[in-house]
Amino acid sequence: LGRRDDTLVILISDNGASQEGSALGTVNAARYFNAVRDDLAYNLEHSDEIGEAHLNNNYPQGWAMAGNTPFKRYKQNTHGGGVRDPLIVSWPSRIKERGAIRSSFCHVTDIAPTILELAGIEAPAEIGGVAQQPIEGRSLAATLDGGPKASAAIVSRSQYFEMLGHRGIWHDGWKAVAWHKPYTTFDEDRWELYHVEEDWSETRDLAAQEPRKLAELIERWWIEAGRHQVLPLREGTVALWSAGNPYGNRARRKFVLFGGMERLSTDAAPDIRNRSYSITADVAIPAGGAEGVLVAHGDWCSGYALYIKDGRLVHDYNFVGTHHVVRSDAPVGAGRHSLRWEMQRTGELAGAGTLSIDGKPCGRIDIPRTHGGLVSFIGFEVGRAPLPAVSDFVAPFPFTGTIEHVTFELGSDQEVDRVAEAGAQMQRQ
Repeated sequence: LGRRDDTLVILISDNGASQEGSALGTVNAARYFNAVRDDLAYNLEHSDEIGEAHLNNNYPQGWAMAGNTPFKRYKQNTHGGGVRDPLIVSWPSRIKERGAIRSSFCHVTDIAPTILELAGIEAPAEIGGVAQQPIEGRSLAATLDGGPKASAAIVSRSQYFEMLGHRGIWHDGWKAVAWHKPYTTFDEDRWELYHVEEDWSETRDLAAQEPRKLAELIERWWIEAGRHQVLPLREGTVALWSAGNPYGNRARRKFVLFGGMERLSTDAAPDIRNRSYSITADVAIPAGGAEGVLVAHGDWCSGYALYIKDGRLVHDYNFVGTHHVVRSDAPVGAGRHSLRWEMQRTGELAGAGTLSIDGKPCGRIDIPRTHGGLVSFIGFEVGRAPLPAVSDFVAPFPFTGTIEHVTFELGSDQEVDRVAEAGAQMQRQ
């Protein structure tokens, strides 16, 4: 458009390097979130495929340490390794000092007020009659021009951090930070103290030498936490993410879906984990036959699919890479049909599945291990499959007949691994 010189571009990274790969790393993160730990042999078997679309891989924790050097700890933590990130701002017609570095402390909450000031817009106190939360950050606009203005922009401020019970507070070049050990009380946490203005890699813990400064910052953390709705502290904040939502998809017992419905997220899809359930597809098959996916959730790493291939009804329960496939012992002929997969929960994380055509059973399989923490990171579709394929077909493998609707009926016997579920949420965030 010829407007590049007058366009403000702001680039900020996500959190620090990920620790979720654990010591060995993983080529299929869905295994981790269903309590199936990778071993070195499994990783090496797929090592040449790392970087390809079908893998959901994560590097070993040692690489996370290297990635965060010289900062401590990782993503999810409030030490530098979790919260120090690059920020790059480009605006050729306004920023004359190319390649300059600003050393004043800033936080991601400063981005919105910066854009508002530069655009000459005030944040509304309410929208549609609903009072808005106040903006917590500070504008960085004065730092763009350099010189005295940039220096003057370095003002006294406090910034709290909290993640999964880990806590931190930055104030005027000092930082107090506590790493929270899971399943311990917060009173057991040990606070560290760093003069990050001089020791930005948090190397020299001054807690013993500066007890007054540490006590001052800890008190300031509690004040900021109370002011910004951080309290009450929860064990890992995981409790908030894994708590049941009475209005969410887990509480629903029935879903009626229609052909052509593309990519419903895992969080909104029917929750089939560790429970009895059924899938019934009402379809019309043309005289020449039909093939393709009726419903599919997931990808190569994990999930399930109900489909027609080579004239037979097929269900594949892909438990984190182990396929449990059952094919109908009779073909699906032309005409209108009710095609059904029914899973009966036979025990904790175990089940048995039955295929039927128009109410007549046509295939059965035992599934010794079922999903407990995560079905898939990839979404759910009706009439086609997400990429890469969850089963033995080339995605999207669209259904060539007509799907009138697909009905999920979910049992009340579900038990979910809350820790694994929350871990999956952490991986996705």
